[in-house]
Amino acid sequence: MSENGMIQKVDLYQIWEQEEFRQILPFKEYIFDMLIHLDIVSEQRRYDTKTGSRLPIENFFVPCMLTQRNNTDYLTQECTPERTVSLAFVFKGTIIPPALPNRLICACLSMWTLKEYQGRKLMFSGFVGLSFDKEHDIVVCVEGHKILLYLVHKRSKGLIIPDIATSVRDCLFVTLERISEFYQSSIHCKASSKLPFLTEYSCSKLNCFTSENKLVSETEECLCKHGENIKNNWRIWNKKKEQKQCDANCQGLSEDALSQIPSNTELLRLSNHCEAHMLHELALHLGMEDMVWSDMVENYPTNTQMVKFLTLIHLKENYEISFTELDNGLREMEVTTHKLCVVRRRKQVKS
Repeated sequence: MSENGMIQKVDLYQIWEQEEFRQILPFKEYIFDMLIHLDIVSEQRRYDTKTGSRLPIENFFVPCMLTQRNNTDYLTQECTPERTVSLAFVFKGTIIPPALPNRLICACLSMWTLKEYQGRKLMFSGFVGLSFDKEHDIVVCVEGHKILLYLVHKRSKGLIIPDIATSVRDCLFVTLERISEFYQSSIHCKASSKLPFLTEYSCSKLNCFTSENKLVSETEECLCKHGENIKNNWRIWNKKKEQKQCDANCQGLSEDALSQIPSNTELLRLSNHCEAHMLHELALHLGMEDMVWSDMVENYPTNTQMVKFLTLIHLKENYEISFTELDNGLREMEVTTHKLCVVRRRKQVKS
């Protein structure tokens, strides 16, 4: 367990059958449920890839038993400035109590899927890598008195969906807040309205952090020591809920994001937010023959949404269009290029 941080329920019950633990054996189910409730043990959730139904739980994660530190090159190879945004929860003491990050990691494992990298599960002492979806990965890493949070996009940080970044930040913030409150109550510490940690946001260097206290003002700029406007990253982590329009200072997709080939999901988001006549004109600008469009309309006479989506798919598959071509086409048509910003938004679904 010190190597992979995993155990099966029957193994734990077998341990409790030893003479030293016989008194708790009659209450084993209750104690096991309490270990899960306190984020000491976390379920390894598995799903059938064909039906989507949940499979029986076989293994459980126990991060507090891990002793091996992260010895993979995931941070250096995958968490690059071109693909990653980062923030830090900075604790006021010189070190963080070991139980606190272990509970946080266990809570993360109950929310997201443990990531595999080069055939290894990314769970080590004070470190966990998780998959949010096919495009976004999450890394939680403990360094001294900081808990670092990285959000990594598969292709470019310019395509990170702010809604996802904000929801991840909120989840970890609330979890840390509740864990901190629990430890305060367990040592009979007087309840305090002040949290034992602060939030700091990094620039593209990923090792330069600015306190949130300097970022909450209404000013449009807050420069770090490297001269970067840290507000750009701050906005990704603090997306206003239900906001459908771009901010007044939105500069559109970054140069790195513009060079990427759109995924089918991104094309679907774009097609859902564009009028049919506009996409028709854009397709002609990018080289698509009018006959191809006419054939699509004839095949789906009552499904305009399908026609719009298939038009973009045709451009991608036959002309290998990048976001740059789409951006240039919109400019030639004198249409705002903020139309492309919708690929960084996802549909809000009420839980």
